[in-house]
Amino acid sequence: MQNKINNNTEQAPFEWLTIYCAANAVEANIVKGLFLNNNIECQLLGESLQGAVGEIPLDQTQVRVQVFVIKERQARQILVNYTQVQQSAPDWVCPNCNEHNGPTFEICWSCRTPNND
Repeated sequence: MQNKINNNTEQAPFEWLTIYCAANAVEANIVKGLFLNNNIECQLLGESLQGAVGEIPLDQTQVRVQVFVIKERQARQILVNYTQVQQSAPDWVCPNCNEHNGPTFEICWSCRTPNND
């Protein structure tokens, strides 16, 4: 997971800006969901490259999350909160299938059982 900062102030308000580079499509979709829940339109780039891991360099398979320049400040605040949750909350183990889930998952990615903690 890497936060990619693009400080080009000459961009028009409705140009796409890469605001986050996720390690994989799952993480990118978590960030996308956070943005959409806050009425921030976004798009993912590179999601289809995940199947090429091993065939092309790893840094080229990252999924980029883009928002409109006009929403950058709001999106960055959401990313700060997301990063703080990731760092402070522990992973949890699903009581149904014993799968390990990241702290940002509200339901088990494997069997869809809700986290009751």
